[in-house]
Amino acid sequence: MTDPRTPGARFLALLALGDGPKHGYEIAAHIEARSGGVFTLSFGALYPVLHRLEADGLARASWRDEAGKRRKVYALTAAGKAALADERAGFDRHVAAIARLAGAKGGAR
Repeated sequence: MTDPRTPGARFLALLALGDGPKHGYEIAAHIEARSGGVFTLSFGALYPVLHRLEADGLARASWRDEAGKRRKVYALTAAGKAALADERAGFDRHVAAIARLAGAKGGAR
């Protein structure tokens, strides 16, 4: 998944930031590691998503010095946490519906 205009890229970034503030490399690494390599976002795709989150008031950025390097660290705002909760709820509904359609155990047929 590399297209920053896709809703999925936004959701992945929100999920990564839901675990706490991170800089770009940490966000990309978090997404790849937690998804078992299923999802990856290149920096060329990730930064436009982060800039859009910032412009929409869902994330805020601050500069920090880490190990002698200056890094831009992103964190969710209250609105970003609410957006993450909404997107997670929508995702959970979709997963449940697909499980029912696929006839997964425990799903209604």
